[in-house]
Amino acid sequence: MSYFAWDPALETGHQILDAEHRSLFALANKLEAAIENSPDDEGTVSDAVYGLIGYVVEHFNDEEAIMREYRYPMAGPHRSLHEQLSVETLSISARYFNGEDVTPAQLAPLVCTWLRDHIQVHDMALVQYIESIDASRKPTVPA
Repeated sequence: MSYFAWDPALETGHQILDAEHRSLFALANKLEAAIENSPDDEGTVSDAVYGLIGYVVEHFNDEEAIMREYRYPMAGPHRSLHEQLSVETLSISARYFNGEDVTPAQLAPLVCTWLRDHIQVHDMALVQYIESIDASRKPTVPA
């Protein structure tokens, strides 16, 4: 069952970013499935929480490396948005693992909703910038 459907409208055209975005949605679905199918199996749920959080961090690192490679002028504000989601997801996770009144079910919708908004605005702008840089690097061939 897919709780968080990948929307082809979220495709940026950047192969690496798109693959990682799809993976994030898949991990959010894995977390939701673990919660639904194995609610009493803390190991399965915990593994799914760690998997999603770990991949969020990995994806942001990869995306920020791309921004550095292309010297993206909006890298600072973009990175700040990544930090905000990272802090929020780590906070929910820490509270869950500390036994506080929070469920891992709050994590997947947060990540997917945030990602949809982030991809449509900020990642699309990044990819447009990358495409403009790549286009200017291509040598022109005389006709």
